[in-house]
Amino acid sequence: DCGGSSLHGYIDHPKVTALNVEDETAAPRVLRPWDERLTREGEPLRSDDDSELILHIPFTSDVKVRGLMVIGGGSGKSPARVKVWTNKAAGEISFDNAARRTPTQAWDLAEDLQGVLEYQTDLTKFQAVSSLTLFFPTNLAGSGATEIWYVGLRGEGTVNRRDMIVTAVYETRAMPQDHKTPAEDGAPALGL
Repeated sequence: DCGGSSLHGYIDHPKVTALNVEDETAAPRVLRPWDERLTREGEPLRSDDDSELILHIPFTSDVKVRGLMVIGGGSGKSPARVKVWTNKAAGEISFDNAARRTPTQAWDLAEDLQGVLEYQTDLTKFQAVSSLTLFFPTNLAGSGATEIWYVGLRGEGTVNRRDMIVTAVYETRAMPQDHKTPAEDGAPALGL
């Protein structure tokens, strides 16, 4: 049951992107709550030109990802494999480099039209995740369009946010010109 620990509430839906798809607005729609996984309203996320598809999922805060579910299209249009990278910027994984770059984890997928199969992550590699990039290189038919109706993520959210960047400067050696004494500032010295 993915519903009890769904990461749906931690997904930054307006920033979800997809590459090589017919309709880019379909990308956030496949990331629904677990209890809506069987909904077939509208069109699926469908690859354009060939069977390859990339889906980038940013989160509003760091998460721990424990599992992944994928419901694809019937008649061989379900994805056959997925490669997943953590904490990559949108566009960093592209069709030019996805085949060469080592993913954080990869799975061979089975056709799952009911959303009952969950692919477990190696939890040691899916801690403090700010984004996931999913690359679907092919479908079960081996050609034509790949269709995805639902992508579910299970895990737990944290309160750690990566958008709060602190810039700090540390001195390895004191610079005398940066540390003036009151007498050097022109202030009157107090005599004892």
